[in-house]
Order: sequence, then C-alpha cells, then structure tokens
Amino acid sequence: MIPASCFLIVEDELLIAETISDFLKAEGCSNVLIVETVDEAIEALNTSKIDFVLTDIALGNERSGIDLGFLLHSHFNLPFIYITSHADKAMIEKAKHTHPSAYILKPFKKEDLLIAIELGLFSASKKLQKQSEDEELIIKDGRAMVRLFHSQIIWLEADGNYTCIYLTGNERRIVRMTLSELEEQLSAFGFVRIHKSFVVNKKHVSEIKSGSLIVNGQELSVGRTFQPKLSEIFK
Repeated sequence: MIPASCFLIVEDELLIAETISDFLKAEGCSNVLIVETVDEAIEALNTSKIDFVLTDIALGNERSGIDLGFLLHSHFNLPFIYITSHADKAMIEKAKHTHPSAYILKPFKKEDLLIAIELGLFSASKKLQKQSEDEELIIKDGRAMVRLFHSQIIWLEADGNYTCIYLTGNERRIVRMTLSELEEQLSAFGFVRIHKSFVVNKKHVSEIKSGSLIVNGQELSVGRTFQPKLSEIFK
C-alpha cells in the first residue's frame, strides 16, 4: 500500500494517464490529478500540494517532460518518475541530469510502477530528514525569527539596506540586512557573489553564459569584477 499522497500525472495520452490513475487509486491513493502539458503541470504545482509526479517525456508541444523534470528537481524539490517510450542513450543522458527517481519504459507493468513510486517516496522522505539536519540561516522577518535551510536558498538580491531572499517552492523573504552582511554568513557554504546585487547558491546554478548565469531557470547578470569567480561555480 502506497502512503497517502497527492500525485500529479503529466501525460497527453489519456488512456495511459487513466491506467496509471487506476493503479494508484487501487492502492488507496484517491488524490490524483491528470494534466496534458508542462504549463498545466506548473499551474497544478503552484496551486495544489503535490507530493509526487509521474510524467511522460514527449508531451506533443514545445516543452517536454525533461523541461518539467528540471523544474521539479531544482525549483519544486519533488520526487518524480519518467514514463516514456524513449530508450535511446541521448534521451537517457538528458533525463539523468534532472535526477528522476526512476525511468520506466512503456509498456510497463503495474508492479514495476508501484515499486518505483514506493522507492521514490522513501528516498524523498530520507532527503527531507537530511535537510532537517542541514546548515541553516536564521533571519528576522518582522517580529518573527525564521529558520531557512541553505538548500532552500536559490539566490539573494540587494535592495538598499534590505535583501530579497529567493527560495525553493516559489517563495521569497525580504529582510532588513544588507547583501554584504548575508554574504558574510553564507560564503563558506557554497554561496558566491556574482554581482553587486546578487549572491547565488552554487547548487542551483544550471548554466554559465558569457556575462550571466542561469539560476533555477532565471538569468542573472554577472558583474565584470566578479567574472573570475565563475570558475568556482561548478567546482
């Protein structure tokens, strides 16, 4: 029996989506959402409490399941499985860099799918447990003291004497501390100053360009004086 969770199925072949849904409901999972596109999936992720995602790779439009997989790992921090007809090495190479819990080929057996889901949920619970032991940053937000784990922090942006902290899960916090003060606390934990206005968490950087970085899907400028620090990002 799979633990009670909310599942999101991203599949443009309705028969396959309904088959997966039936498998889950037979295991006691009544909270199952089905969408056909990446855009619909992102909307569901932003509006519902999703615990696990099962997605096809070829979704019949410009954005693929690989694009969604990157967001699930880097932005939403959710476990997910690829269910696909693609077995070529190039596709698997792309897929593995998004850190899926499993890669299942169609046609699939019910037992294989359920085992993959159980293992994915188990690994996710262990990850959360480890995160609870993660290094942390304590900030004052209004009258409250807030604990932020370093792994939650994507980047920080200066705003005068304030700093906006962008977090996983599409959250952010604005604190009355300068960027330099926060950089001093975070620089020993994988955070790098790339601009007078930006400090980034190296773990969330996916691409280095000429004069900019891609951080969690967002392009941030790199100041000229900070260019030498780019070599630190992927170390």
